[in-house]
Amino acid sequence: MENGRIFFNIDTQQDFFDRESVDIPNGESVLNNLKLVTDYLKSERIKTIHTIRWFNEDSDFFSEMPDYVSKFPKHCIKDSKGARFINQTAPIGYFLMNWEGGNLVFPEIHRNLNIVITKKNPDLFEGNSFSEALINNLGIPIMQRPSFYLYGVSVGSTALSLLRRGYSVTVVNDANINLNGQVFKKEDIIDSVINPETGKQVNETLPLSFITTKELVDGSK
Repeated sequence: MENGRIFFNIDTQQDFFDRESVDIPNGESVLNNLKLVTDYLKSERIKTIHTIRWFNEDSDFFSEMPDYVSKFPKHCIKDSKGARFINQTAPIGYFLMNWEGGNLVFPEIHRNLNIVITKKNPDLFEGNSFSEALINNLGIPIMQRPSFYLYGVSVGSTALSLLRRGYSVTVVNDANINLNGQVFKKEDIIDSVINPETGKQVNETLPLSFITTKELVDGSK
């Protein structure tokens, strides 16, 4: 596996970019870089985990008065057109891990460059009971922990979940977008806390870094 790097393509689905179900301001601004990252991963044959929201229509987090934190408008309903990947990021050939059922087949996980994970809610680990086992069984040598690179839509939750499991995370900072139209920032997930010994405010230290699409594709960082 290429340097132990694993990429996450997070929720790059049509409902986020068709300006109908969830209207992300400036969503089109990241489309070109999403395609550049996708083309790079294909050409370099780098393993990529693709997550998609695959929701029931009666999910309890749907609301007509969404706050876009815990309540959302209806979107990414399973089997709908809006739940499909956008053309810029759609994987060609993949192993599917559906939250609705199935089995973990480790030889298929190791053999396939692309793995698609469906989620019954927005969180990677709560949304699919297989996610934890997948992360721990990616076919990487036991002495080499994977490092994860993230791009896509609302990457913060996945970034924090991986960081708190002890993994290093790099976000492609011009190939991601939050639902409010802003790019992900470290401050979105890492809060200042009070050191109980000193009483002073300190920032939580987690191995989070950033890279641009150009730096990634050119191999300059």
